[in-house]
Amino acid sequence: MSRRYKKKNRTPRTALAVNRPESTIPSVLDQVALLSPSEQTALDGYSNPTAFLGEASPLLSTGTFLRSNLTSNTELLTIAYRESWIAKRIIDMPSEDMTRKWYTLNSSMDDEDLRDLKRLEARHSVRQELTNAIRWARLYGGSIAVMDVRDGMELSDPMDPECVAPGSFYGLLVLDRTQGIMPSVELVEDLDDPDFGEPMYYEADIDRGDTRHVRIHHSRVLKFIGRELPRMEMQSENYWGVSELEHIWDELNKYSTASANIAQLLFQANITTLKMGHFGEALFGTNDNQRQKILMGIQQQNRLRTSFGIQLLNKDDQMENHPYSFSGISDVYDNFMLDMAGASEIPATKLFGRSPQGLNANGVSDLKNYAEMISGLQERMLRPALEKLLPVMAYSCWGFCPDDLDIVFTPIIAPSPEERAELVDKLSSGVIAAFQAGLISRGEAVEELKARGAEFAVWMKLEESALEGFTEPELS
Repeated sequence: MSRRYKKKNRTPRTALAVNRPESTIPSVLDQVALLSPSEQTALDGYSNPTAFLGEASPLLSTGTFLRSNLTSNTELLTIAYRESWIAKRIIDMPSEDMTRKWYTLNSSMDDEDLRDLKRLEARHSVRQELTNAIRWARLYGGSIAVMDVRDGMELSDPMDPECVAPGSFYGLLVLDRTQGIMPSVELVEDLDDPDFGEPMYYEADIDRGDTRHVRIHHSRVLKFIGRELPRMEMQSENYWGVSELEHIWDELNKYSTASANIAQLLFQANITTLKMGHFGEALFGTNDNQRQKILMGIQQQNRLRTSFGIQLLNKDDQMENHPYSFSGISDVYDNFMLDMAGASEIPATKLFGRSPQGLNANGVSDLKNYAEMISGLQERMLRPALEKLLPVMAYSCWGFCPDDLDIVFTPIIAPSPEERAELVDKLSSGVIAAFQAGLISRGEAVEELKARGAEFAVWMKLEESALEGFTEPELS
């Protein structure tokens, strides 16, 4: 028994706002009510169905981000680093600036002892090796620097800096993530360990004359990662970060494409056209031999055309030049450069070597922002490595490690001597005034001057006798 269904005329939901008069256009809530429960989604953003804005716009609402996993494509990263000058500059510049001014040690040790430590550091190229470790971490997402300590123990054994014998430190061995470094599943569980939550061991292939697979304890490893990820993402990346090129890859492609297209336009800066009567019939209505002669004649005339040459034309032929106007291209190219600079967090004046643009622009503010970024990277990447490395070097150099071995990074933008003298005077005048007013004692004044002068490496050797010229009032 067949059944007949009466076809109902239904107006499509997308046409509700178009077919109805303005007074009867339903609100967003009315349109949501027409949807089935499974189709009703949260509308927590701006939406204007009449103007097709917000969720109603297929052009905007369908945009999304896709995971590129560029870090896993190490071959492409290597090619970009070797062939693209801007990719190499983005990787190298912050890495080298982090170690360019290096650091100073604030300690009670004698200057000669500190120079011995610096000589040990220079002998084994510690600064260069740490720079390379940071460089490859930024490129590949991670690297390690293995401390070569000849303590008679295996690399898989824990290393206690206090057990390092004098003269047993022989430098660093840098391995990047592409050299088969595999972190262990076992993690560091000691809460007092700076490496808490990190892998306990690292397996890698080390080439010391003969390549051998070794297992390295984390206490012998200085670990560097590129751009940090959330914890779950880091676990999926074997506790590594991602390459610095991954999040700027789209901008790098846009800049490279724009640069290549602008260069291609130079070949079309001036196009000459030659109008010849019955040229089409002469070219296509003849045999191959005659066609070849016509084309050869045009080529010969094109070669003879110079600033002092001549061009042979028939009575009815016409020659016209069509120069290309490059107006506006520089503005478009500048915008791509600014996007590239913003994505890499490096000012355009430093990344591209350009002079500051704009009225009364001197680039100082850009360099200050860049210096703050480098300072943050030093605290995140370099300080943990140095705090782990310096005690080992100290025991190897002196046989002990002082408790007051403080690391102070030298700012990459140093103030002028006049500015430095003014800043030091402002820092010290308040302390001396407080001492003369009896608010603090002589010893407290000396300690405060040392603390304030640490940033500029002044007052570090100050003794209480230095304030004998100032009268210390009696405290009532």
